[in-house]
Amino acid sequence: MKRNLLFVSFIILAILFTGCSFKDYNSTYKNEEGYSNYISNSKTGCKDMNSFGLVSNLEDEKSQEYYKKNSRVCGDYLITNYLDGVCINRYLGHNNTIKIPKTLDNKPVIMLGNFISNEKYNGENQIYGAFAGIKDCKITIPSTVKYVTSDVLWVSCDGDTTGFTGKYENDFASVKIDKNNPYYTYIDNIIYTKDMKTLLYINFYDYYNNEDGEDFYIVADNIENFEPINQMLYGNYPIYFGKNIKKIDADFGTEDSGNVLVYCYKGTVAEKWAKNKGIYYAFNDNDTTTSVTIKSDLMAEEDIKLHTKAKIIL
Repeated sequence: MKRNLLFVSFIILAILFTGCSFKDYNSTYKNEEGYSNYISNSKTGCKDMNSFGLVSNLEDEKSQEYYKKNSRVCGDYLITNYLDGVCINRYLGHNNTIKIPKTLDNKPVIMLGNFISNEKYNGENQIYGAFAGIKDCKITIPSTVKYVTSDVLWVSCDGDTTGFTGKYENDFASVKIDKNNPYYTYIDNIIYTKDMKTLLYINFYDYYNNEDGEDFYIVADNIENFEPINQMLYGNYPIYFGKNIKKIDADFGTEDSGNVLVYCYKGTVAEKWAKNKGIYYAFNDNDTTTSVTIKSDLMAEEDIKLHTKAKIIL
């Protein structure tokens, strides 16, 4: 009797102090039906960092069943077990400034994932990133996080919103990463691999809210791989590529077809990429504040002056 009372007391204290729906998953969750499907996305990300930009871990029915049976509330978060830690599926709080904790339910937070909403399209519940619905969202990612699904940092409902309420639209005013994170680093809302050789994410929030429209990005010489998970790079914000770029995996929107979108060095991967994509491009003459010569199949040659405040991608 005394032992039972102690056990009940432990459960109550666990709920009170952690805010979590207590359940012992430590020995059983990996045997749950659908678990193997749920974690099968763990290496589906970027080519040079396959844990970032993952496909959703709710892609199939078995994964969704695992999520429905095993998700639980812990403080301001809806979580599930994922590998040897927890996945944050949804932020349930109301603050737009969010410092993601390192641990929840006594497990390390290792993944930022998705949740199933009650919003339906073509009869199916829609899936969104963990922070969907938070406007002007400012998040700090802890040192424990390695796995991030691609739509966690995207602006939800960007594109065809027919039939959608707009409830889950969001944007990120800032994205920061704990300096002790061994996988990623950030500078000015741009996320890189820790060695600063691969660019993984560009936050366009400051450009959406920029009135002068004169900014553009400079990808510095240390960047070798350019593969941002948010693929829509708009014509209003050209990108200058450094000399050492080796790989580009990105798409540009070409709606503003009169604009030069890419500045590059002749004979580099960036030039070949721009040609293959049919993107307006120009050769850099070693100084991004002086004249450049347009070299494009789509535009006549002409000299232009660039008067702009550059956003430098280090």
